[in-house]
Amino acid sequence: MGGSRKFGRGIGAAGLALGLILAVSSPAVARQQETPGQAAGADQGASPTVQRLKSWVLETGDNQGLPFVLIDKVNAQVFAFDRDGRLLGATPVLLGLARGDIAPPDIGDRPLSAIGPEDRITPAGRYLAATGQNLTGASVLWIDYDGALSLHPVRGRPADRRLQRLATPTPEDNRISYGCVNVPVAFYEDVIAPTFRGTAGIVYVLPESRSMAEVFPGV
Repeated sequence: MGGSRKFGRGIGAAGLALGLILAVSSPAVARQQETPGQAAGADQGASPTVQRLKSWVLETGDNQGLPFVLIDKVNAQVFAFDRDGRLLGATPVLLGLARGDIAPPDIGDRPLSAIGPEDRITPAGRYLAATGQNLTGASVLWIDYDGALSLHPVRGRPADRRLQRLATPTPEDNRISYGCVNVPVAFYEDVIAPTFRGTAGIVYVLPESRSMAEVFPGV
C-alpha cells in the first residue's frame, strides 16, 4: 500500500507467481542500517520477542528451507535471514499509520482515497512472499498480494519526511504509510532483492496488540 496498490498489477502478479513456483533456497540493530557485511552477530540488536520467534522458526523448520524476514512493529525494525537463520541485514522501517494487527478484509480492493487513517494498518501474520512489480513497474516484495501489502524502498511526498523518520533514534515517528513496510533503498537493493532473487520466502510480521500465541500458535 502507499503507492503499491494492486490495481493493474499484472506484471507484479507474474513476478509473484514465478517466485512461488521457484520456491527454492536463496544464495545467499540498532537504529542504524546494517549492510550484509556488517551483520555477523547483529542478532543481539533484536528484541527478545524477535529472538524468540527466530528460534521457533529454526527449531520447527517453519521457514521450509526458505529465507525469512522478521518485522518488529513495536520497535519499527526488520531483520532478514538466510534459510539457515544467518542474519543478512537489519534496518529501521516505516509502517502503517494506524496501530493494530488486522487490516480490513477489503483493503486490497480499495483506492488509496478510500483508506481512512484508522485502516492504515500493517497486519501481523505469516506470509509467503516473493518479489514482483507494482503499478509503476517498481520492484517490491509482495508480502500479501491480495491485501496489497508489500515491502518496498521508501518513497512518498517530501512533506512526509520519510527519510528523516527512518533516521531518528525512536520508533515513535515511524508510523506514516498506508500499511506497506518502507525500508531504505540500499537495504532493499543490497539485502532484500538478492535474498529473494529466484525464490520465495517467508515474512513474519510480529503483532503489537494481539499476543504472539494468537498470531503464531506454538511460539
